[in-house]
Order: sequence, then structure tokens, then C-alpha cells
Amino acid sequence: MNKNKNLRPLLFWTLVGITLVSAILFAIAKISSNRPVPVPITEDTPISKLEYWDDENGTVAKDIVYEKDQSIYTSSFIGEYKNFSINPKVAKISKNGWNLILLNKNNILPDNYEITLAEIAGGQIKMDADAATFFNKMYIDASREGIILTPFSGYRTISFQRKLFENKISEIMKADGLEEKDAALVAVKSINVPATSEHNAGLAVDIISRDVSFAETEEYQWLCANAHKYGFILRYPEDKKNITGVEFKPYHWRFVGINAANEMKNSGQCLEEYVK
Repeated sequence: MNKNKNLRPLLFWTLVGITLVSAILFAIAKISSNRPVPVPITEDTPISKLEYWDDENGTVAKDIVYEKDQSIYTSSFIGEYKNFSINPKVAKISKNGWNLILLNKNNILPDNYEITLAEIAGGQIKMDADAATFFNKMYIDASREGIILTPFSGYRTISFQRKLFENKISEIMKADGLEEKDAALVAVKSINVPATSEHNAGLAVDIISRDVSFAETEEYQWLCANAHKYGFILRYPEDKKNITGVEFKPYHWRFVGINAANEMKNSGQCLEEYVK
């Protein structure tokens, strides 16, 4: 009797079993994973190739997508919330560059402010094209260290910003029983007035994780230690609430350029203090 011949079916079914078990374990790991799994990145990976998580197809590479210049008309928003004691003035473009424009409840985007948008790594989110280039480099470098920076929100239209702001006012009115004006003054501490948000300028990105508090994640710690090298700052630090007028937002990162980010990192200043 040929022993090798008798062993062939056993060997065959053993290999089939191993393959099935491996496939099942891989599927379970993929489903239960709390983090997106990036495409392997090498030193030769061009920044124009962006990894992002797609629920249907898994992780894929996608070419950067540029849109035509977006012209934003903000005249109609000036004075819109004047009755709420919120009456921002037109923000000035800093002599040091567009990247240092100060936007907050007191400063609104200039009329016809132009943006060229580009999709950023890690998701189908867009930012100002120049800021996107620096975010993409940061994303790639972070992923090489096992840190996945998942963008949740980037550029927002002003109309969408208005919707967020007015929804927040309604939410506060119902929850706290406040009048509309008082609710609006509370709302601006967490949601920017339309055309005063850095998201409307394409200069901010909100980065999230599946964890409850982003401030306790390794992604947040990595950003605190490294984001300035790529021109990004933590826009609303906890110890600057009295200056920014906005509550602590560990997930909100603003592009200001590498030189400014390094200087703010070293001095401990927030943007309001830096551009003063």
C-alpha cells in the first residue's frame, strides 16, 4: 500500500482547515478592530496617494482630488446675529500669510474669500489644498509609527455651519429653558457662527478615535508632540478658554504653517495671542 497516497487526503483537508480558520480569524479581527487598518506604507509612497477607510471595500489607495476655487460670499452673514449680541467684523488677512487668518465670534471671513479644496488622507474629507498637503504628510508619518489619524470633519460650507449653529441654539433652548438670545451666547462656546468657523476656510480638521475621550488617546498624545512639525496647532487648549472663548476641543487642529506652529508651541500661545 502506498502510504503517501493515503496521506494525501488527510494533508489536503488539513490545509483546507487551516485556511478556513485563518480566514475566520482574519474576518473577526477586521470586524472587531476599533481602528482602520492602513495600507502598508513605504518611504516611496507618494503623498498624492491617500489611504482612507471605506466600509465596503476596506482600505484602498485613492488619488488626491482637487476642486475648483470656491468663492465664499459672507456679506449676507455680517450682522445676521446682531440681535444676539454677536456681530463679528471682517477678518483681516495677516501680512504674514493667509494661513494666520483669525476666525472667531468676533472675526468673519472676508467677502469672496477663495479656497481651493483637496481631499485629505484618512477619509473622504476636504481641506484647503495647501493645508491638505501638510496634513497628508503628517498622516503618513503618524501611520508609520502605528498612529492612525482619522479625520471626521474638514471643510464645511457656510450653509451647513449655519445649520449646526442654529441646531445647537435649539438644543440649548430645550435643554436649559433659555431664550433664543441667551442660548446663542452659550452656543458660540462650542459651535462657531456661520462664516466665522475655521472649517469654513478649510483650515481646520477634527480628528477622532473610537475611544470615548479623544484627549486620553495615543493619537492625541502624538499630535500634541508632533503636530507643530507639520504646521498644525491645538486650536482650543483647555488653559486658554478665557482667551479663545471656546471650550477645550482636543480633536480640533488648525493649520497655521510650520514657522507659526513652532513658535506657538515654544511660547505656549494660542492663535489669538500670537496674531495680536
